[in-house]
Amino acid sequence: MPALNIKIFTTLFVAIFVTATGAGFVAPLLPIYAHELGAGGFQIGLIFGAFSLTRTLFVSYFGKLSDRKGRKPFITTGLFLYFLVSLFYAVSDSVASLILLRLGQGFASAMVLPVAQAYVGEMIPPNQEGRLMGLFNISLFGGLSAGPVMGGVLLDFFNFGTIFLSGAVVMALGTIMFWRDRQI
Repeated sequence: MPALNIKIFTTLFVAIFVTATGAGFVAPLLPIYAHELGAGGFQIGLIFGAFSLTRTLFVSYFGKLSDRKGRKPFITTGLFLYFLVSLFYAVSDSVASLILLRLGQGFASAMVLPVAQAYVGEMIPPNQEGRLMGLFNISLFGGLSAGPVMGGVLLDFFNFGTIFLSGAVVMALGTIMFWRDRQI
């Protein structure tokens, strides 16, 4: 019977929360930014659809690979890619670049959340799956709630560049925190 490792669970929880928060800084404001770059409705749809497309294509692939090669390399790489994508948002100046960045973000996402969920699933003792997976999912939805609010506040006082760089800083913190945990 597996015992829940609270330290690993907490590290995964915080890493997912931070990543979702950083992504949340950007995602809801992308239509405004894209519109400023001249995007129409179809192109804004492509920007958002690109994320789901690459995530859909790669999520089971990375899940399967992480079953064989271990969870940490995929989560660490995905978090790092999220960080890089956030940096590139700061210099994006075209609708095409936003579409490519969202493709990259979906690719990174396929390495992070499902693999982290699999990791947590392996640690959960029997008859606690629903409660503990529900608790773990607070990390995702809490970050997706906090990020847009924080991104909106930043936009009210600063500019898109500040939002993108702030998201990158938050992503870097999550990546470093996860990578440094030797128990994982």
